Amino acid sequence: MVYLKQTILPINMQCYSEHQIRQFHSEFRSHKKYADKLILFYRIFGIIPFPFPDFDPQLRFFFQKEKTEELITIFKKERNNPGLTEKKFFFGESFLFSIKPANSNSSAYSNFILSSFLSRAPVFEEWIRKNTTEEKPVEVLLDEANAIINHIEYCLQHEYNKSFAFQCMPVFFKGFYDAFRNRVNLPDKKRKFIELYLYAQGIIYANYISSLKSALQKSQNQEELHSSLNLDLTGKLGLLNELGIIDFLKNKYAGLDSVSFENKVLEIICLLGGDSGEQKESVHKILSAINRQAQHGKAKSNASSTHRNGM
Repeated sequence: MVYLKQTILPINMQCYSEHQIRQFHSEFRSHKKYADKLILFYRIFGIIPFPFPDFDPQLRFFFQKEKTEELITIFKKERNNPGLTEKKFFFGESFLFSIKPANSNSSAYSNFILSSFLSRAPVFEEWIRKNTTEEKPVEVLLDEANAIINHIEYCLQHEYNKSFAFQCMPVFFKGFYDAFRNRVNLPDKKRKFIELYLYAQGIIYANYISSLKSALQKSQNQEELHSSLNLDLTGKLGLLNELGIIDFLKNKYAGLDSVSFENKVLEIICLLGGDSGEQKESVHKILSAINRQAQHGKAKSNASSTHRNGM
């Protein structure tokens, strides 16, 4: 996964005073490394010049015309505006802020933009918690996401058309597939904003599906744990017997008369098991069965011991 090493928030993009521009320009010129110039440019002006669509689990920019039109508009703006890497100001003299990359810096420029797109991804653990409902549990969200990816893959393998949406799909799917294999390929040259956005969306969508799978597994584990804790009456009494608690109670209240002894032991066992007193009869029957099994096992053990001694 590719992210900025630290979050660098751009200053609110407003009209700057001459004094501010002179200060910014002086700081900009003082940086010798291209990466440092990129960071400062981003802080002052931002580096992504157009509003790109936020994360959409339905990927509607592929399937809804009005959403696809948003990407087409961005594509046209970028194509018709070659000066996106420069900001110019004039206060008696020109102040130029340029991050136009030389060939040696093209990769750094594209990587920075890709990281900026990736940093806009939601925190999926929180996103999933907020967007799951009884009607749409995690399983449904995961099924929908997998169905969308399967549909895109089918289109790429079996269909072809010259629509803008179709031309965008391979870039998105490459990002998805690279992230799925944990082999994200960083751009080695200057790429268009739309390309970097689509590749980033593919990576983000792979993380989305991975997060859904983790959330589903966590939910299933909790259900299994809940189920294992909710033992039936026989299971509870068997566990108490295995832990030696029933024998402990018998020894503790052995001095009582038979009726008091039985009632006391049954009452405590019902309390320990979280069962109502109305189940005393059932508890009594199960305890009697456990006692018979224990006596039977003891008799077999004694017989076996006598047989060995006779040998």
